[in-house]
Amino acid sequence: MAWLEREKTDFNASKKSAFTHALQTHPLMQFEELKKLALRHATVKYHSANIPRTQSLETVVKEAPSNMSLDDALKNIQTSGTFVFIQNIQNDPIYGPFVDEILNEIEKDVHQTHNNLRKRQAWVFITSPGGTTPYHRDQESTHYFHLKGQKTFWLWDPTDRSVVTQEENEFFHGVYGLSKTRYQEDFMAKATQYIINPGDGIFFPYTAPHMVENGKEEFSISFSVTHMTDEDFAIRRINKINQLLRKLGLSPQDQGASKFIDHLKLGIHWILRTTLSRFGNNWKNA
Repeated sequence: MAWLEREKTDFNASKKSAFTHALQTHPLMQFEELKKLALRHATVKYHSANIPRTQSLETVVKEAPSNMSLDDALKNIQTSGTFVFIQNIQNDPIYGPFVDEILNEIEKDVHQTHNNLRKRQAWVFITSPGGTTPYHRDQESTHYFHLKGQKTFWLWDPTDRSVVTQEENEFFHGVYGLSKTRYQEDFMAKATQYIINPGDGIFFPYTAPHMVENGKEEFSISFSVTHMTDEDFAIRRINKINQLLRKLGLSPQDQGASKFIDHLKLGIHWILRTTLSRFGNNWKNA
């Protein structure tokens, strides 16, 4: 069965786009089943959903903890003021085959412009009414399927240097950190806004900044599947080299400014990674 609908001829894995889907009807995507998944799954994070747009996701569990158990937070999700994040559900024996089915469907579209779907993962977000997912970036490309409730979603272009500066981009890729990824109010004028309901979906390209606010009437459920391609890994590796050059006191040319220079940097990355791997250092699998 095809779960996702879009104009395939227009899809480009480097560009944001909207689509529709039918995943909200799938038995595994119902709240009671997702609650069972959360309570048995090894990697679940949860915290207060009532946080500002400027909150760092790296510190939110510590700085905005929930005051109840995960079981109680889910039982009372309409009133508990909680954000629940179920991670890496591709590892669950029940959900794993379903995640593969969705990613295999997506892969056919992605391959129109990009090569080799890798780092295949999936996530579930359950959020109390009025909750906020603050401004941040992810280390993957994402298909975001909305299943329940309503959300307002803001998405930014990761190549817009008035939002994502070159130095912030290099830091983000170089150390996999968000401490320099900070929301500014003037960013809003540069965002694409989506108001999404069950059956709506958004594709956002590799590392695109985004922010989400939940509707105030009903708790929400969203499901995302993520991946990286050869082209995504190249962006990461060039920026890692740029960050290394910047640490050495140089001012490297931005990724994408010169194909020739980018290819040189990819060669340097390969040499460093190969050399370091001989000493047991995988350079964070870059």
